[in-house]
Amino acid sequence: MSVAEVSRLRLEYAELAYLSACSTARGSAGLADEAIHIASAFQLAGYRHVVGALWSLEDTTAAGVAEGFCSHLTNGKSPADALHVVIRGMRDERPLTPSRWAAYVHAGP
Repeated sequence: MSVAEVSRLRLEYAELAYLSACSTARGSAGLADEAIHIASAFQLAGYRHVVGALWSLEDTTAAGVAEGFCSHLTNGKSPADALHVVIRGMRDERPLTPSRWAAYVHAGP
């Protein structure tokens, strides 16, 4: 789906979009003068919470973040808090390699 296709959707009860693909929160050359990317398009479509990545990540990193994120969600944390806890843990383990943990962003309340 393109940014334009997603942003045209009107989803009244959409709650969470977790975009596991790489670079889902990074703009493109085609939209260089706009601050829109696929993650922000999902928010425009109606999702209250959107998680995306600013750059490409290793599959094992992406899988670990997704697993930890889901685990914290099922334990009652909000999407923002769940992502924060996972990323903070990764940062504490590998503070000198932000390329492994700093790519993730949460958009929403």
